[in-house]
Amino acid sequence: MPALPVFKLGMLAVRQLSKYVANFIKQKAKDNQIFREYVCIPPAQWYNRMEIRTKMWTLKMGKPTNIQPLSETAAIDLGASMLGEFVLFLICGAAVISEVSRQMRSERRKRDEKVQAATKLTNSILQMEETIEHQEQYIQEIRKALKSLGKDIKVPKPEKFESKLLRPLIVTRSIDTQVTIPKSDKQLQVTM
Repeated sequence: MPALPVFKLGMLAVRQLSKYVANFIKQKAKDNQIFREYVCIPPAQWYNRMEIRTKMWTLKMGKPTNIQPLSETAAIDLGASMLGEFVLFLICGAAVISEVSRQMRSERRKRDEKVQAATKLTNSILQMEETIEHQEQYIQEIRKALKSLGKDIKVPKPEKFESKLLRPLIVTRSIDTQVTIPKSDKQLQVTM
């Protein structure tokens, strides 16, 4: 959560810097004729024409016949402001995309950690099951040996160990990630 106020503060700083970008563009437009004629003035004149047509259309006054172009200084100011806002929009958009991708990486890392923890737990359970199975076989061999010697051991509840776990794969519900864990002839299914 602390990233959000820093992000907002960064956006405020970018907003303030856009004024300096607009002033820099105005200065370049005044100094450089090519920049002024091909980059700054045409978008401003286009914006002026669209604004007048839209106003006439919304007021239902018909199509405008003669639209006066903006003066050169007004066009430079408007074009520089538009260019400054466009630069600001690009920078803010890049910052938003960067923040979203950072959060997605963080969520992916957390999900992977959960899968790894589940895998580690699963492996521990499988090792315990194998140990119990080996011990059960060893106990059966001891019983057979004692029985062949003429001594019978009675167990209060003779049960064969059987695992209650199903074993095909590990699944996370968030993004349908599947990880299979082969363990000899068995596999484990864990749902998170």
